[in-house]
Amino acid sequence: MKKIRIAKIEAAAVIPTRKHPSDAGLDLYSLEAVTIEKQSSVSVRTGIALDIPDGYVGLILPKSRNNYILGGGVVDAGYQGEIKVKIINPSALPISIEAGSGIAQLLVVPIETPAVETVPLANLFAQKSERGESGGIHA
Repeated sequence: MKKIRIAKIEAAAVIPTRKHPSDAGLDLYSLEAVTIEKQSSVSVRTGIALDIPDGYVGLILPKSRNNYILGGGVVDAGYQGEIKVKIINPSALPISIEAGSGIAQLLVVPIETPAVETVPLANLFAQKSERGESGGIHA
């Protein structure tokens, strides 16, 4: 993939950019000024839509300088709506975001979509691993 197609939904939207040519992510910008109250979240509009090609996914990731948390950020191929960024303010103070501020970055990466096969638990693992069940992620 050499290009990603992006369009403005709103005239005031800022097209995603890379600060440096070798940066992996495209910076996403807030369409509007937003205040996020303490310990709450808001879906922030970007005013843009993009065409993620089949075989790729867009991952919305944090920018290192921002002092907030992002909610789940997966943009699947085939999604044709406006890109919105869920911002979570974990602090005890409100956060203000100005229109045109960089709020996140979009990383477009190739993916595989393997078929799912259901098997009995006894047949799930071909062999026992040294790790077993220890140290897993618990969601």
